Amino acid sequence: MQNEHDDSIIDVSVNTDVPIHFGSDLRTEESAPEPVPNPQYDPEGWKIGKKYIRKLSLNDDQSALLDRLWFTDNVFNDIEYCRIQILKQFLRAVDYLHTHCIPVNKSYATVIEELSEIIVCLQYNYRKESLNYRYTYDAVQTEIFNHILKLCENNVREVYGIKRKINTDFNYTHPDILHQYNRKIVSKLEAFLVENQHQILDADYRTNIILNENNTGRWKTKFETIKEDYSNSIAFEREIFRLADVNVKNPSQDAIFFEASKFVAKYDKVCALRLYLHYFDKDLSNTKFDRKQLTKNIQKSLFATSEQLTDFEQILNEFITTRNLKAAMEKASQLYLPKRKKIVIDRDAVENVQRQHSGTVALLEEYLKDDEEENTAVKTDEQNEEGELTIHITHQNAENKAQKYLEELNLSEIQQEILDLFEKQSFNIPQSDMAVYLKSKNLFMGSTINSINDLCFETIDDVLIEEEDEYFTINTDYYKKLLNND
Repeated sequence: MQNEHDDSIIDVSVNTDVPIHFGSDLRTEESAPEPVPNPQYDPEGWKIGKKYIRKLSLNDDQSALLDRLWFTDNVFNDIEYCRIQILKQFLRAVDYLHTHCIPVNKSYATVIEELSEIIVCLQYNYRKESLNYRYTYDAVQTEIFNHILKLCENNVREVYGIKRKINTDFNYTHPDILHQYNRKIVSKLEAFLVENQHQILDADYRTNIILNENNTGRWKTKFETIKEDYSNSIAFEREIFRLADVNVKNPSQDAIFFEASKFVAKYDKVCALRLYLHYFDKDLSNTKFDRKQLTKNIQKSLFATSEQLTDFEQILNEFITTRNLKAAMEKASQLYLPKRKKIVIDRDAVENVQRQHSGTVALLEEYLKDDEEENTAVKTDEQNEEGELTIHITHQNAENKAQKYLEELNLSEIQQEILDLFEKQSFNIPQSDMAVYLKSKNLFMGSTINSINDLCFETIDDVLIEEEDEYFTINTDYYKKLLNND
């Protein structure tokens, strides 16, 4: 029998000083993630007041007022910067009416409330105590505010050089209503909006690019201002490049350089040549190579001799081949520098002249006579060519011969001419002008427009030429899809 108290066995059952480690707890509970609140849908988030309450720092009354508005969507007010300027001008206009236009009937707080009452009575003949009165009164007041919004949009359009205006006909045609409305609101706002145009901020860089892309003739207003402020060719050229920079997406960008070259020719010849080369560069990049010529009077002022004209023709032809604008600019800047002939002294001839001193005078007279004959011949040649100062360009870029519009459209020649006409008219043509043009071609307007729309529908998946008020319009993005960019 073994000894119950074996010394080789150590009893640790009562040893509390040695802890027993069981390793890491594999069942450690993970902390539960905090619940993420789902964004709540705001059914009124589309309203203008809710959308711009922070951006325009609106108070509650202004936000509630803008919530009653809606825009007639178009390319102009769809630009965020333009929309903000319209809303700011609207708030200023309403504030002006509330402050300076006192209603005749003192029971009304504002002239807008007074006019709303007049319209409800004259148009609907509702009594103030009737059930329909309150609803109709609010609806009429909302229509007045939205009409003021349209007046403000046209005001901003004018400041930004957009000649085309939106329709501002009032919804009510009752003679008494129109008389009261024009007298109490429209006449007051017309004066206010003109006087307060200075509060409309100038369009920023990005907005100008978008506006110029959709209004291809807008640059002309700024160009006239640049011409009026002309002081020197350096400042003029700098302003022209700034103008061209914000017209980078404008298909008429090349015309800016062409007109600038024509204008500055009487002040700085080298500057005129540089700008003409920039025109040439932009024109070559277009789908249609116009190759506009400077007028004969301008060419005569730029090129004193036929040799200068020939040299510039050579610069243009080399540029068409190489497309190296920098090299062409350098050559153009040296066009008017005097050409120095290298003189080589023949020492043997000098010694011979010295030995034959007696015959020097006679020999010199012969030289002078020969020079005089040569100069006379040069002048005769220049006079013969004086009436034919035309820049001859011999090289043609193969891309310029490519068809302008997609071949699969199967557009006829007259249909292509109509699309070209839209491009020249900034993609907005009055319907009356289109009718006259098509009549001269013995065509019916409706069927001609529809035929173009039918041919282009498959490519753009929409109607190309649309009627908007009294105009025919084309979306520039749709137009670009029709071009052959190969």
